[in-house]
Amino acid sequence: MAALAVYVHWPFCVSKCPYCDFMSVVADPALYEDFEELLLKDLKNELKNFSNRSVSSIFFGGGTPSLMRAKSIENMLKALQNQCLLENNAEITLEANPGTFDHQKLLDFKNVGINRLSLGVQSFREKNLRFLGRIYDEKQSRRAAEIVSRVFTNFSMDFIYGYQCQTPEDLLQDLAQALDFGCRHLSCYQLTFEKNTPFFRQLAAGIIKKIDENHELECCKLINDFLPNKNIHRYEVSNYAVLGWESRHNLSYWKYQDYLGVGPGAHGRITHDGRKYEIVKISSPEKWAAALENGENTESIRKMLSFQEELEERVIMGLRLADGIDLKNLQKTIPEKNIRQTLTDQKIYFLKTQNLLEKTNEKIKLTYSGMLKMNSILEFLLD
Repeated sequence: MAALAVYVHWPFCVSKCPYCDFMSVVADPALYEDFEELLLKDLKNELKNFSNRSVSSIFFGGGTPSLMRAKSIENMLKALQNQCLLENNAEITLEANPGTFDHQKLLDFKNVGINRLSLGVQSFREKNLRFLGRIYDEKQSRRAAEIVSRVFTNFSMDFIYGYQCQTPEDLLQDLAQALDFGCRHLSCYQLTFEKNTPFFRQLAAGIIKKIDENHELECCKLINDFLPNKNIHRYEVSNYAVLGWESRHNLSYWKYQDYLGVGPGAHGRITHDGRKYEIVKISSPEKWAAALENGENTESIRKMLSFQEELEERVIMGLRLADGIDLKNLQKTIPEKNIRQTLTDQKIYFLKTQNLLEKTNEKIKLTYSGMLKMNSILEFLLD
């Protein structure tokens, strides 16, 4: 049976960034220790159903999981080792933000088993950090990157691009600085204005503006010209890595492999009797905690996906990859009629003539131009 990926969601942050629509909240640090115990309990409850599965990757995400104690991470990894087969070379990632750790805390994380660190830098420029509402300054962001590079060999850095006060030169300097720290994996996310965020409300009120399309394309071109010249290839629409340093955990999502979600708002996709199931945990940390303490169900959704729903998810996730979708693998799980009715010859032909998509007997993938218009293409294919 295929290995399992495990995602553990820590919902707390020091402050909520104005662009963020993830399930994260600001809470009293006095609550952290009790919450860590509940996460451990949730993990143990979930693992009872997977004692026959090996675990290939674990991802502590959030929120800001670098606010957790290393001891709690250790307890969760021990639970995984006791109830499942944790593979010897399992990738174990922790997300961290500058301003939430020092050198000793990172050493503690490494000593209990974290072997990959994902640092949410977003920028090394002071004016950009202020615009993005980050809790640290330019000096702290560089110091954090320096500490990470000294403690971990395998680490990633996240950057946000495509907003008013950021110039292309700012973006180029951020990427170059990351490489100077020895970073082999970078995630570059274009700023989006999600509903129910302060940025969305500020945009509607005219306080901030979106950048124009030319500026957006210039940023995309800069990233995709600069990083490949440094032997850092694009393997997913927003992710770039030296060959062999890709995020194995995130690849499990994009390749639509099984993954288990632990903690409030966590999602999972699990195969049972040949069918894929969607599992979503209660999103409110308070309601999730109360259900767990009372021995009640912590899930808000558990359902078997229809073949059409599964196909659409496989297309959405698979077209994010530079390698695209393995059609033969798709045909093993999805009836041919669903594939033909959705990925019609007419739609595929049209996208090919526009140089947005490539298709062979084995693969279907987006071109560079297609990656720039991915959302529109998905809407067109799945309409």
